[in-house]
Amino acid sequence: MGVLSRTPAPIDADRPAAADLLRVLAAWAVGAFHIWQQSWYSGAAPAHWLRAGSVGVDWLVLLSAFCLFLPWANAAAQGRPLPLTRPAAFYRRRAARLLPAYYASLLFSLVLALYRAGWSRTLGIDLAAHLTLTQQLFPQSYLATRLNGVTWTLTVFALFYLVFPLLAPLCARHPLPTLGALCLVQAGYSQWALHQYGTGEYALLFNQFPAFCGVLAVGMAAALIFAELAHGSWTVRLAPRAACTALGVAAFVWLDRCMRLQAWAAEYQQFQLINRMPLALAAAAMLVCFGLGLTLPRPVRRVLSWLAALSYSFYLWHQMLAVFLKYDLHLPAWSGDTPPNQQGDTVWMQQAEALYWLAALAVSIAAYYLIEKPAARHFKKTPQKMHAEKAR
Repeated sequence: MGVLSRTPAPIDADRPAAADLLRVLAAWAVGAFHIWQQSWYSGAAPAHWLRAGSVGVDWLVLLSAFCLFLPWANAAAQGRPLPLTRPAAFYRRRAARLLPAYYASLLFSLVLALYRAGWSRTLGIDLAAHLTLTQQLFPQSYLATRLNGVTWTLTVFALFYLVFPLLAPLCARHPLPTLGALCLVQAGYSQWALHQYGTGEYALLFNQFPAFCGVLAVGMAAALIFAELAHGSWTVRLAPRAACTALGVAAFVWLDRCMRLQAWAAEYQQFQLINRMPLALAAAAMLVCFGLGLTLPRPVRRVLSWLAALSYSFYLWHQMLAVFLKYDLHLPAWSGDTPPNQQGDTVWMQQAEALYWLAALAVSIAAYYLIEKPAARHFKKTPQKMHAEKAR
């Protein structure tokens, strides 16, 4: 009995809690950054996390690669046949996951844009770009959109999903050449983009899909390493699990250090491209080490999983809501042309911080249960079942 009591809980190789932990951390960092921009309240997080929170987007890209590729990595680690890759079915699942909540938030931002300035040809082009997830290809829609500004990331995700059915089996069979090629794409593109720094073009370049190819490679490599170790017999022993947890803490310290360097960089956007891979490696190390070593109580695990489920809707709504509440509704209450945060009103700043977070969480919960989950249930049905239901 004494030996059994010391045996750690088995590792969840299909859905590690560490992935939810990193997802929540990334969404919180991005949210803290954008809400801080509106409230100027600096007491919600360490200063360097507030200033550099936008790089949480990089971790969401890494997580997408890790989670999507994990079934292939698990199959390769166990010597099982690789999952069948049917592009049409994969694209359908990804569209069902992303588009309903995205289009709902886009509709809200369109109504706001029409209310603020009315219809124009520019807004029409902007809307077309957002509907087709190509906003990064158009400077107006990417850098000066009248719609939801955070959704440029969906262009990156859409391009990754487009190539994933080809990339996943290739990486599972030939990991080193595939991952190396992705890293070379990012390295070459980044070197070219850095030479554009100081011109108007750089702002268009440093967050384009090729600049994330190495981050995607790190995510897929993390899945391979995690799967290989998670299915190894050493993981049933207590000492390696504890050592992995300690290494996960060390990786978080490294991540925090990268955030500090990013926050106080003299040339923020230039350093963001330079610092992208160290940040991704630190996040991946934390993901793998905590995934192998961290054991959470079931109630904590459920809360973490729930927060992770809300993260997509939260990402879509938080910035748009904060701007809407502040400038359209003047909440918390203020008058005149200059917002109270620019006048040093600390009480208003604290109220704004609390209101914007509560509003973002409330709308995220509503969007998750009223849009995301019903859409997931609907699109989970096969075309044959949907046809049968219509025929009744």
